[in-house]
Order: sequence, then structure tokens, then C-alpha cells
Amino acid sequence: MTAAIRSVLATASNATRRRIAPARLYTTKPDVSFSELRQIIHGVSSSPYRLIDVREPHEVASGRVPTATNIPLGEVAAAFALPSSEFKAKYGIDRPTPSEETIFYCRSGKRSQDAIDQVEKVDPKLITRNYRGSWLNYAENALGDKPLK
Repeated sequence: MTAAIRSVLATASNATRRRIAPARLYTTKPDVSFSELRQIIHGVSSSPYRLIDVREPHEVASGRVPTATNIPLGEVAAAFALPSSEFKAKYGIDRPTPSEETIFYCRSGKRSQDAIDQVEKVDPKLITRNYRGSWLNYAENALGDKPLK
């Protein structure tokens, strides 16, 4: 925040402060497409990443995107507030860092965006992305008519 904005905010009313306060400065990047996700999970893209499935365990039982780790939406904020060692012990992967992209998905894309909103409040330095088509899009494009396991 610049000195000029701080100066104005210091003398402004609460209503004015809300109107002129800077927009959120989170590091959310554009949504991930199926083709981009496929390149990421199959190593075509060399970008470091963590893929987080925020569906409930009973939903994950019907199938998941390769390399994904399940952290149900109800646990996301608490999980990302954990120290790195506890995160790894509980979820079996290193806690995401700002040097990699953290990609979230769910069934259709809404809960994954909710997860991003939660994570950005806990750790705004993370680079978060949403696979908006999520599991339904992945299953349609990658699995086609193959039975789900």
C-alpha cells in the first residue's frame, strides 16, 4: 500500500476506507484447463505443483485425478494453517510453498474455488489455481467410456 493511500485511509470514514482500499493482492492465477492439467500431471510441464482434491472421501472412492491428494473442503483452512511437518504427517505430501502452484479441484469447480478463498486467507503467498471443470471434466476427457474404479 502506498504512502498516499495510507494517508487517505487514515483520515477517511469507514465507508470511504472500504471503497478505496486496494483490491485483494492474492496470487491466484487463471483457471487450469484439462489440457494444461494433463501436461502438468504427466510431466510435460516442468512447473512444480501440488494437486489437491477437496471432495469428501466417499466421492474420491469413485475415482481421482492422478497425483492428487485428498483434503476435504471442511479441513482445508486448518490443513493449510498446520506447520509443514504436521501437514506432511497428516496428508503424506509436503505442504505447498509459494515456489509451486497449488491446484484445487472438486466435482465441478465450486468447492475448489471455496478452498482457494480459504487458503488465500491463511497463506496469501501461495500460488493457487482452480481446475474449474474438476472431476466431471477430467472423467469425461480422460476416461471417456472407461469404467471408474
